[in-house]
Amino acid sequence: MHLDSKSELQFERIVFFSDAVFAIAITLLVIEIKVPHIEAGSPDGTFLGSVVQLIPKFVGFFLSFFVVGAYWVGHHRIFGFIDRWNYGLIWRNVFFLMAIAFIPFSTAFFSEYPTRFVPLAVYAVGFTIAGILEIFMWRYAISAGLVRADADRNDVAHLTWRMSVLPAVGIAAMLIGLINPVFSGFAFLLISLAHWMIKKRFTKGETGPKVDNDGLAAEN
Repeated sequence: MHLDSKSELQFERIVFFSDAVFAIAITLLVIEIKVPHIEAGSPDGTFLGSVVQLIPKFVGFFLSFFVVGAYWVGHHRIFGFIDRWNYGLIWRNVFFLMAIAFIPFSTAFFSEYPTRFVPLAVYAVGFTIAGILEIFMWRYAISAGLVRADADRNDVAHLTWRMSVLPAVGIAAMLIGLINPVFSGFAFLLISLAHWMIKKRFTKGETGPKVDNDGLAAEN
């Protein structure tokens, strides 16, 4: 089944709205980093000290930029497989975007108090929930028969595994934070490693069978 012109326009509105939310969320990340107010005649050491004090905010910005970017890539992949829509998909997408829009606040909270567990927990839980909602949306698209009939089954499974990485890293960050929140950022190093391992598992130079939406729905 292919989208007619009217339905295609509605589908594009879903994607455009999603991209706008991602763009705003990423922009808000840097807006939270305030330029320090320093007297113009102050020595360079004062300026340098003010920049050093902003390091936690810079770290929070780069981590969250990477996280939001990774979620956007996943969202882009999902809608590359989907060729039809329904309101169940729209509402699941809305809830996922709500979690994305929350990330700038949780980033600012954690960056302001990087040595405390509660701000870390708010931050990690926030992007973990975003990942879970993204997985729910993807699995719904499969079970509702919204995925392209010619989609490769191996590619679909690959994407499903990739989407599980960020929520798992969020949980790992919280566990590390129980020991010391300062070291929780090391959990993010697992993202690239996990993606590489998943890619290595699914990249075998062979094309798998095409997606049977009914069969996938039964499996999921």
